[in-house]
Amino acid sequence: MAKDVETGIIGISIRDTALRMSEAARSNGEYKITHIAQGRVRTPFVFSSLKDSSLIHKYAEDLNRLYETSNFQARRAVFTLDSSMVLIKRIPVDVSLKGQRLKDHVYWEVEQCVINPLEEYIIDFEHVPPGEEQEFAEVVVVVARRAAVEFLKAVFKNTDLRLAAVEVDVFAAHRVLLSNYDAVQEAYTALIDVRKDNLQFALLKNKEFYLAQEVDYSTEEQGALQNSDESYLSRILSKELRRIIIDSKIGKSVDDVQAIYIYGESVSPQAVEALQRIHRVRIDLANPFRRIKIVDETMAPEIQEHPEAFVVSVGAALKNL
Repeated sequence: MAKDVETGIIGISIRDTALRMSEAARSNGEYKITHIAQGRVRTPFVFSSLKDSSLIHKYAEDLNRLYETSNFQARRAVFTLDSSMVLIKRIPVDVSLKGQRLKDHVYWEVEQCVINPLEEYIIDFEHVPPGEEQEFAEVVVVVARRAAVEFLKAVFKNTDLRLAAVEVDVFAAHRVLLSNYDAVQEAYTALIDVRKDNLQFALLKNKEFYLAQEVDYSTEEQGALQNSDESYLSRILSKELRRIIIDSKIGKSVDDVQAIYIYGESVSPQAVEALQRIHRVRIDLANPFRRIKIVDETMAPEIQEHPEAFVVSVGAALKNL
C-alpha cells in the first residue's frame, strides 16, 4: 500500500531510551488510532545530545527502523519535547496589551528569565483573557532552544517522515485528557507524569492549561523508589501536589481538585491504589484509549497492559494541524 502523505499524523515521544510512535487518523469526525508501536533509541534525547552531530544519523536510523517495521502509513510527524527542555511560564499582563505591544512585553519578560540572547530561542505564547474577578489578563509562554528544534529538523531530513510540528509533552498529555475524560467547569484537574528521575505536575483550570511544575526526587526518595515502595511514591505525589495547590492559592489540600490522572513509565496500579486510599477525589491511571478507538490489530500485548505509557505519543498524534 502506498504511504498516505496527507492524512494521519504520527506522534513521537522519546523518554530515556524508550521510543514510542502512535498514528492517528480522523474518520467521520472521530479520531482513531491506526497504528502504535514502541522501540528504542541508542541515546536519550537530552540537551547534551545536541552537541554531537553524529547522533543525527543515529536518531534517524532508530526512527526509521520502528517506522518501517510497524506498518505505519502516515508521513507527517509531531515530535514531543520533554518539558524539562523548555521553559513554561504563566505571566500576568495588562488587559490593554494587544498585538505587537503584547508580543514585545512577552519577549521582554522572557529576556529576564534566560541567559542567552533571545535569537537563540523559539518563543510561543497564548493569551488568556481575564476571569470575572481578575483585573489582568495572562499569557502562557513556552520557550524552547532553537538549537533543539534545528537538531530535530536535521534528524527528520534523514528519515522517511516529515516533521510537521514540535510539541511539548505536557500539552500532548492535556490533549489526551480532553479527548478521553469529562472536565467540570470552575474546577481544577491535576495531571502527573511519573518518571524515573522526577515528576511533572500540571494543573488544568476549566479544561484549559493552568501551570506545570517539575519536581526532582531527593536522594532519599530515589533510594526508597528503587526498592519499589509504592506507598512511598504515593506519599511523594500527595505531598508535592498539595504544596503546588497551596502555593498556587487554588486550595488547601489535594481534595480541592476535581480529579487526578497519572501517567508515565514509572507508575504502577499499586501506587495509584495507595493514593486512592489517601484521598477522596477521583484518581486514575490515564488511558489514552478510553474513548479513542484502536484499529491496530497488531498492537503488542504490553501496549494494551500499559496504556498510560502512551499518553504523550497519542496526544501528539491528536494535534490538529
